[in-house]
Amino acid sequence: MRALRSSPRRDGTRRALAQGRRWSAVLLAVALVSGCVEPPPPLEEPDDLEVIEELELPELAAESLLRRAQEVTVRIRTLGCRQFGVGSGFVLPGGIVVTNRHVVDEPREVTVNTWDGRTIEAEVTGVAVDSDLAILRLADARGLPDAQLRSDPVERGEPIVAVGYPGGGPSTVSPGTVRGLVDGELLGEPADVILIDAEIRPGNSGGPVLDMEGRVIGVVFALDAASGYGLAVPVQTLLDRLDASELTAPAGC
Repeated sequence: MRALRSSPRRDGTRRALAQGRRWSAVLLAVALVSGCVEPPPPLEEPDDLEVIEELELPELAAESLLRRAQEVTVRIRTLGCRQFGVGSGFVLPGGIVVTNRHVVDEPREVTVNTWDGRTIEAEVTGVAVDSDLAILRLADARGLPDAQLRSDPVERGEPIVAVGYPGGGPSTVSPGTVRGLVDGELLGEPADVILIDAEIRPGNSGGPVLDMEGRVIGVVFALDAASGYGLAVPVQTLLDRLDASELTAPAGC
C-alpha cells in the first residue's frame, strides 16, 4: 500500500494557519493584560524632602535695575573743531540720545558706543540755549532698549544711581541719594538742579540719574567742587525743551 504524502502547498497552508492562531492568542493576551493594568500608586513625598528657600526678590530687582541702567546708557565720543571729547548719554524712543551740550560742543563727528559693543554714528540735531542739554539721533537704533523718564519731582533723601562712562572707560553704576536742590540761576540753568552724593567723575557728563524703578530723574552735567557732590539737570527741564521744541542747531566750526 502506498503511503499518502501531504503536498508542500497543504503543509504551507497548515503552517500559516497555525502561526495565525499563535499571533491571535498573543494579541488577545496583550489586550487582556493592558485592560487589567491598575494605575500606579501616587508618589509619596519623602520625609527628608529639602525645602528650597524663597528667592531674594529685592536682590533680583536690584540686579535687574543695574543691568537695565547700563543698557540704556551709552558712551559718546566727539571730534570737535578744536578738541576731542568723551561723555555719556542715554537712549530714548526713536533713536534719540540725550547728553550735555558741552559734551558735543561744535561737533564735526560723533559716535556712540552701546552696552553690547556696537559703535553707531550719530548726528547732533539740537542743543538747548539755556540748559546744558543736547539731543543726538542715531543712524541705527535697532535692538537698543529705551530709557523711561519720570515726571514726578524728586524727593530729598530718595535713593538713586548715576550711570556713565567716566574717562571714556567702561561703564560704572554709582549709588547715592538726592541731597537736595540747588538754585539753577547760579549755574546757568532755568530751574533748580538736583544735588546727588553719587560718585561723579569726568566723562559722566550727560549720563542719567535713575530712581529705584529705573526711571530717569536727571542728567548729570557738573560736579560741585566744594562738596564733591554731583549736579544733574532735572528731567522736567528736558521734557519742557522737548515739548516746546526749544532746541537750536549746534554751532559749527
